[in-house]
Amino acid sequence: MTYKTIGKKFVNFFPGLEIKLRHAEIKQSPEMYLGKIITTAFFCAIMLFAPLLIITILFIQDAAFYPFVVIIPIFIFGIISLYGLSYPQMIISRRMADIEKNLIFALRHMLVELRSGISLYDSLTSLGNANYGSLSDEFKKVTKMISMGVSENKALEEVMLKNPSNNFRRAMWQITNAMEAGYNVGNTIEELVKDFSAEQRTAIKMYGAQLNSLALVYMIFAIILPSIGVCFLIILSFFSGFPINQGILILVMIVVAIFQFMFIGIIKTKRPKVE
Repeated sequence: MTYKTIGKKFVNFFPGLEIKLRHAEIKQSPEMYLGKIITTAFFCAIMLFAPLLIITILFIQDAAFYPFVVIIPIFIFGIISLYGLSYPQMIISRRMADIEKNLIFALRHMLVELRSGISLYDSLTSLGNANYGSLSDEFKKVTKMISMGVSENKALEEVMLKNPSNNFRRAMWQITNAMEAGYNVGNTIEELVKDFSAEQRTAIKMYGAQLNSLALVYMIFAIILPSIGVCFLIILSFFSGFPINQGILILVMIVVAIFQFMFIGIIKTKRPKVE
């Protein structure tokens, strides 16, 4: 049974997978990609199940542990499957962040060159050779298609449709519309730069406002509650004889550390894509 055959049985449960693969530039069909994920997850689960069963039978010899022999491989199967399904979205998120943080600078670059009398094709070539990360790669695709005989409008539309960034698609869409209508492309790009700059300023202000409430949450859950909780446990142990050993304090420290790592992740995800 091939990967594609396996994937066909489950592909209907993931209708958006094809779009995600295209935006992530993973050159595989949804059936093939899904089949590889399921096969890999199943193989890893079986490879874990066999030694767990042997260890339980030969060494542990406890009937209470038998359910874990099944539960642990199923858990691993689920984790690997979820990671495989979320991998395209992770790539898309990184591409979007890289594209959108450089988009305004690239548009300003293009605007300066167009105002200087440089042609659109030469401007796109210049952007492709510049250091704008994933955005430069997108412009390289455009110039490659144009050099193969595709019209500028068609090349921009092709790249636009395969790109996950809404701002990039919006910019390319307005540029192609301006070209088709005979409107000055420089004026269109200038308006785009103004709009994106205003949106960035608004996003920064919103982020600053969110930080105030997030700082309050951090103070409560990372400082106040652990301190009060430890004091409460000490008082409880004094009156009830409940022992407060080193293990409990280490557990509290681990929980607080996990919360802080999670909190840092939340702060990073909410940060505007601004350089």
